[in-house]
Amino acid sequence: MLFLRYYLWVAPHLLLGLILLRSLRQGLYKQLPIFFGFVVFELAQFLALFTLSLLLVPPSINPYRWAVVFGLAISTCLELAVIYELANDLLLSRSSLAGVLRPLLRWGTAVLLLLAAIASGTLPGVSVQRVMHIFQVLDFTSSLLRTGLLLSLFLFSRALHISWRSWPTGVALGFGISACVELATAALRAEFGSGGFIAVDVTQLAAFHVCVVIWLVYLFLPQRASQFVGRGLGKSELEFWDQELQRMVRR
Repeated sequence: MLFLRYYLWVAPHLLLGLILLRSLRQGLYKQLPIFFGFVVFELAQFLALFTLSLLLVPPSINPYRWAVVFGLAISTCLELAVIYELANDLLLSRSSLAGVLRPLLRWGTAVLLLLAAIASGTLPGVSVQRVMHIFQVLDFTSSLLRTGLLLSLFLFSRALHISWRSWPTGVALGFGISACVELATAALRAEFGSGGFIAVDVTQLAAFHVCVVIWLVYLFLPQRASQFVGRGLGKSELEFWDQELQRMVRR
């Protein structure tokens, strides 16, 4: 089990290094700059944690725990920013409701970050466990948003003419699958507590591994414009979808 955990920790980050190099070569970092920053941070965080795990002995493991906490905080904030970037590229830019939905998504993300900062600042005694709990809640919210983004792709891909072979779609697909597994394992963690920590950890690492593999596969797929067989959706049908979305927003 220890070998499996180390493999699932190291292997995805090696693949992330390949994604970083490939993105630089193809210039894809210009298309999703925030996601590119997320990949760079994940690699830097992995190198820092891996180095600390080799240098520190069990009695002085507290610096490693704090590094994990701060890494989770920054990583979750970057994930929220990537969700906004993907939603803007795949959904908002293709809808006439972009002017209404974009501020809602932006302010919703800002409120989540503000609540996390307030909650961490009101803790009576700062400890690794309490701060970790705050950012785990924020990470859970991020997983919900990523799952919602994936569901939106399935629901509106045809109406908004989203290509399933584009690079942003691949990034959203990987994030969404990983988020679904994280939501499922969150329930297991609540049910089994510390007794199921290893199983939950392995499952989440495996989900992130699958996520990174999906990103890598999409990097090597030829980019294609969206094509549909048949007549597609007419203008009247698109207007109908926009009217329904407007009614939902007004409610």
